Amino acid sequence: MTTTPGDVANEALDAIGHPIDRRIGDIQEGSAEAGVVLRHYGPALRQILRGVHWNFARRRAKLTLLNDATGQTTQWQAQQNLPVTVGPGTIGMRPWAYEYAWPVDCCKARFVPVSYYPVGPGPPPGNIALPPTPLMSGLQENTQFARQIPARFVVSTDSVPNLIGVPADWSQVPDTSQTMGQGLTSQTVILTNQREANLVYTALVTYPDQWDPLFRQAFVALLASQIVMGVTSDRKLAIGLRDDQVKVCRMALDQARVSDGNEGAFSSDLSVDWLRIRSTGGWNGGGNGGFEGGGMLYSGWDAVSFGNGSAY
Repeated sequence: MTTTPGDVANEALDAIGHPIDRRIGDIQEGSAEAGVVLRHYGPALRQILRGVHWNFARRRAKLTLLNDATGQTTQWQAQQNLPVTVGPGTIGMRPWAYEYAWPVDCCKARFVPVSYYPVGPGPPPGNIALPPTPLMSGLQENTQFARQIPARFVVSTDSVPNLIGVPADWSQVPDTSQTMGQGLTSQTVILTNQREANLVYTALVTYPDQWDPLFRQAFVALLASQIVMGVTSDRKLAIGLRDDQVKVCRMALDQARVSDGNEGAFSSDLSVDWLRIRSTGGWNGGGNGGFEGGGMLYSGWDAVSFGNGSAY
């Protein structure tokens, strides 16, 4: 049978010994227990996804270009009588050349791979100036056999250009609960100098049947630790149950961080200081430059915070 969020919620209720006759059928059914679970389920899911580089949630996608600070893409679209979808840049994106939209299912950006062999306009040999031809989106590149060295990037926010007026009340505010990076007046963006950029990221995987067993165990424990204070009338008992579930979650995270690291790509090359410093500022522009990039786990995982005030 397909596992539902209600099943996961009941596992969390089981973990804290909640009365069996007060289990829920759906987290949106409106019962007292369902209301508590609903308030914590989404944030807890996103938090645990960011806490480990889960292999089941790894995804790579081509980013949508929003702004090109060179102005060339905007000019090219206008010259071709095409809809102008790329702006000429904003003050907020300085000093970066390109601004890309945050993927709608992205929980955490891991790294932007450097494109080695773009088939399209580029600067001529020996010329470090910007290319004279437009850097349009949609150009093809061949990175199938390229080493995954990360390019420099930063996550930021920018205004939503198509917002017209101000909603009269809260009911008119668009529902963006399942759309990552989108807000009413601003959106999350990725700034980088990498043209035709891709992003390797942790995706929002909402279907429990796709989850890794360790992920499910950690998520159930985290959810249990967060809902126990709302469904248990005995405060002293609730505090003890919460601390127990925090320990379970920490142990699951420990194992997951080890196992996902073992399953991923790794290198046995020794990183020596003199070689790393010599490569600093290399052609890929990374902080470690040259071929001394951050590798597959370029962006570290986040700490997971718990209801008892601790974090791990």
